[in-house]
Formats: sequence, structure tokens, C-alpha cells
Amino acid sequence: MFIKFINKVVRVLVLGDIMFFSAFGLIGPIFAIFVTNQIAGATVATVGFAATINLLTRALLQMPVARYIDRHKGEKDDFKFMVAGSTLISIVPFIYLFVTVPWHLYLAQVVLGVGGALANPGWYAIFTRHIDKNKEGTEWTLQNIGISLAAAGAAAIGGILAQNFGFYNLFLIVGVLSLVGLIIQMSLYSTVIELDHHNETRN
Repeated sequence: MFIKFINKVVRVLVLGDIMFFSAFGLIGPIFAIFVTNQIAGATVATVGFAATINLLTRALLQMPVARYIDRHKGEKDDFKFMVAGSTLISIVPFIYLFVTVPWHLYLAQVVLGVGGALANPGWYAIFTRHIDKNKEGTEWTLQNIGISLAAAGAAAIGGILAQNFGFYNLFLIVGVLSLVGLIIQMSLYSTVIELDHHNETRN
């Protein structure tokens, strides 16, 4: 299969992304049901506010992080921001376990937004730097297809899991899958350190 000819860094980043999108895809379609049925005083409007808080937090913080990454040479900073952000994202499903009122949910969404703002610029920087020459379209498409299929499959499974095992167990599963994605990303540490050392030696 052609994926064998894609370099290790790109493969690992795509696989880690697939795990994260699989995890959160499990709760995506039924998140509104969780909010309105399980959180005291929550309404459909609460769902909208929660989504806005996540996206607005991410939008406001993402550019400063990206500018910082661009001003610092090497991949250590990119990697650290990616892992720090992914760690925050992985924590969010476990926070959901303790949400009982709307402001708890809003706090969780702030954490999710901060996590995305930290993780995305680092992920994009590393992916772009390591993408194989003359395979740019193929590898970006591979990433897009991977996360799309992961989210689509998870969306169908998530409802079944919630119905049969409840939201508590579903969030545990989401949290575990997110941690697997984080571990996959962290496996790039030695590669990043070696490449940075190699580049410093050349310079």
C-alpha cells in the first residue's frame, strides 16, 4: 500500500489525528442530548454557547501561538505545543464526567479551546515541514480522508454506546482513545530531538 512510502512523521501525525477524531466523533452528534438531558438548567442555547466558547477561545489564541512557533527555529517548540495542547484536549472528556451545571461545561470548553489553540499550530508546522516532496496533495488528502472516516464511523458508534452504556462510560472511552492519540504523538519525541540535533550540527 502507498502509505508505506510516506515518511514516519507524517504517518504518526495522521494516525494520532485519527485517534483524536475517532474519540470526539463518538460524542459529536449526541453532545446536545448530553447537555440538555444531563446538566441541570441547561437548554439548547447552552449547547450553542458551549460551542462558541470553544471556537472563540481557539480562534483568539491560535495566532499568537503560531507566531511564537514561527519565530523559534527547530521542532522542539512545535512538538511541545502540540503535546501540551493534545494533553489538555485529552483531559476534557474526563472533565465532562463531573459536569453538573452549565458553568462547568463552559469551563471544559475553555480548556478544549486552549488545547486546540496550542496543538493545531504545532501539528501543522511539523506536518508541513515533513510532508514528502511531490506528495503534498496526496498526504494532505490522506490526513483529511483519515479523520473524515474516523469521525463518520465514530458518529454511528457513539449513539449506540451512549444508549447501551450511558454517557459516563462513553466519556471514559473518549478519554482513553484521546490518550492513545496523545501517546502516538509523543512517540515522535526521539525523532524530533534527533532532527533538531542534526540541523544544529549542520548549522
